[in-house]
Amino acid sequence: MKQLTVFKKKFDKELIAYLDKKEQFLRKIDEKGGDVIKIIKTFLSYGGKRFRPALFYFAYESFAEKSNFNSLQFSFIFELFHTFALIHDDIVDHAALRRGNPTIHSKYGLHMGILSGDFALMLVDELYLDLILQSNFTSGQISEVNKLFNTYKQELLIGEYLDCIHIPDQKKIMKLKTADYSFVKPVLFALFFAYKKNRLVKLLQPFLTRLGIVFQLKDDYEGVFSNEKLIGKSTTSDTEEGKNTHIVQLFLERANEAETKQFHLFFGKQKISSADYTWYLDLLERKNIKNDIVIQIQTECKELQQELENLFLGDTSFNSLIKEIIIYINTF
Repeated sequence: MKQLTVFKKKFDKELIAYLDKKEQFLRKIDEKGGDVIKIIKTFLSYGGKRFRPALFYFAYESFAEKSNFNSLQFSFIFELFHTFALIHDDIVDHAALRRGNPTIHSKYGLHMGILSGDFALMLVDELYLDLILQSNFTSGQISEVNKLFNTYKQELLIGEYLDCIHIPDQKKIMKLKTADYSFVKPVLFALFFAYKKNRLVKLLQPFLTRLGIVFQLKDDYEGVFSNEKLIGKSTTSDTEEGKNTHIVQLFLERANEAETKQFHLFFGKQKISSADYTWYLDLLERKNIKNDIVIQIQTECKELQQELENLFLGDTSFNSLIKEIIIYINTF
């Protein structure tokens, strides 16, 4: 993912510089005041693709007729909000690993997990307010983008809650937690700031929703079938947490009564034995669920590539980024 790799290098450098200044300011309050920023920087150093800020940045740079807005700094919002969400999500899930490293709460304690996540969210609001106040928007435009900003944050938390209580509507969770949050909303912000929100929104929103759902399908696939060292987290965690993924739905559709009963003995029970998980993986193979998921993702990616060509986005950096993301999803 060449374009995303180049962006990530530039983005991380500028974001860390911003956090360094914030850390210096907080140490004036108290010598330990910057510790929470150090923890946020530690989390960021664990990695991540940065495709959420990249989607915003390249959509804005591609479609704005003139760049009179600090799009790179605004893109910090998406990564810092994601940082808040992941740090707290790991607490909710009792996760020990994130991107191959100890989760923040397991490394620094529950109190610092909560506080560092809270502080990342505070930085999101501070950045947003500063940048909006520096803009030339009318009061009506500010009201409109404020609604978008609030919806962006609240939809994710609702999606997280629905995932925690395991509602049966798995597509709604994928739409709220991944499609809208990671793909649609960053681009909607970019189009708003580029004054291109009408025609392009109608074209891009359904495409990005579909792309986000396929991305989540791939993430669920990796969360079960990949090597833990490659994905940097436990491959049993989704099963232990009782997450109602597409894989689980297919399994329950194809399992007989005895298999369903055996599955529910360990599904959502926090700690799964290696014997139970091996049994589960074996059934996913024998019932062709693993293969069918791969075929579904490959088919969706092929259709998305064709749909992208029909959008006629031109030779833009945004178009190139979307192509990279589709290739990434379609790589097994």
